[in-house]
Amino acid sequence: MNKAIFLILLAVFLSACLPTEDKSSSPQLSKEELDNALSEALANPKAFQSEIKETCAKFNPMLLEVAETIQMGSRIWNAGGAPITMRLYEGVAYRVLYEVDDECPKLSHAFLGGLNRAAAQESINDKGRALRETLDLIMGGPPTKPPGA
Repeated sequence: MNKAIFLILLAVFLSACLPTEDKSSSPQLSKEELDNALSEALANPKAFQSEIKETCAKFNPMLLEVAETIQMGSRIWNAGGAPITMRLYEGVAYRVLYEVDDECPKLSHAFLGGLNRAAAQESINDKGRALRETLDLIMGGPPTKPPGA
């Protein structure tokens, strides 16, 4: 199967896996509160990762899923597939939100803030970058050097 077709099918599949109903019972935060939660996490991603690692039982499976998504997404992005990468990142962000629900409120709030930030962007590239920045939080921040360097 052609890699491009496989990646498109993967993006469609991930989009289909997005939750259709809000299963969260926690009170809704305003966009400003969500943006503040994201900004706070982005200010010190290593501390955010450490706190989430200690308080969220689902952290390790999420870490692997996000790392694989970032690896695949960066290859697609570099091959000119920014729209596919943006959808891939968006899909995993929603999946993380769905899986952690109320168990990891700080993580949920940061991811909702990242999705809101991405939605406010005009271009697909900017949306993808905003989502990647949010995914990098789970990894403890952006990579310090490119893979293979």
